[in-house]
Amino acid sequence: MKTIPIITFFLCTVMYAHAQLNIVPKNDGLKEYTVTNAHPYDSLTNVEKRSFTSLPGQTLYMHGVKNDRNGYWDAFYTVNFLTGDDRTVYKAVNISTTPSKEVVGKYYEVVKVWTKTDYLSAGCCLLLREKESGDEMYYNPFRYPLSMTCIGYYEKLKRFVGQTFLSLAKAVETEDGQVITPAEGAEYRCVDIGLKMNSDGAFLLMEGADGVRVEAFPIGGDEVYEFVSTARIGQLEKRYGEKYGKLIAFRKVDTGMTREMVIAAWGEPYHKSEVKKEGRTLETLRFSDNRYVELLDGEVQYVRIY
Repeated sequence: MKTIPIITFFLCTVMYAHAQLNIVPKNDGLKEYTVTNAHPYDSLTNVEKRSFTSLPGQTLYMHGVKNDRNGYWDAFYTVNFLTGDDRTVYKAVNISTTPSKEVVGKYYEVVKVWTKTDYLSAGCCLLLREKESGDEMYYNPFRYPLSMTCIGYYEKLKRFVGQTFLSLAKAVETEDGQVITPAEGAEYRCVDIGLKMNSDGAFLLMEGADGVRVEAFPIGGDEVYEFVSTARIGQLEKRYGEKYGKLIAFRKVDTGMTREMVIAAWGEPYHKSEVKKEGRTLETLRFSDNRYVELLDGEVQYVRIY
């Protein structure tokens, strides 16, 4: 009989402890951004992963992608597709496709942005309000990443007008649609910017010494895919010396460079490995387009472009 109070006390203690548990709900990885908590917008970036959380309050223009006659598949929805199973497509035909005419050539205000990261995927949803009609839709920016241009980004591109550029010997398109490849180092001047429908969007209009004008596409920051500005060449030469600065500007890698120089020229590698032996470090870096670099104690010893 004397054990009963002890057992009763023990049970009460367990029940009390259970009642005091701090139950934390499972984090579904969903984050919401509005104009009140959006990250500061950097107008050097367009609509891309690194800028998604800064887009609330910005205006986007849908110029569309190439060959979109069949519409946009699973890109525009009537609900937030990150929060449930409902994935009803905006003004759909054939269940999952929004016709091009319903979304292209229009301006949109970014009302909200949601990002979601879990063990299986990373996603983003933009709540857009079409400026003219007031229609709202939920947009997946990963589906057609080059279909929209942020107006703030477009306006910032005007900084390139009047600058001098040198060709990187890449194919470019002229105003009349011809494709040419200017010689490496050929001088051009940026005379205007434009936004082409059903293309990669905003571009720089470059004029060569022969008066021929060609299109070039900015790729973030102060870089242009087909050209390098003389101002950037000067900056890189000041930082890395005349020899290596110019090589980096023309996106070339050579022996004697440091790891920092390689990344400045080619960007981050998609694969890297490191081996230590007898106090020395051999590092290998692999880049897109079959480019391969070996560094010994941080200095490039071998470069191969397949």
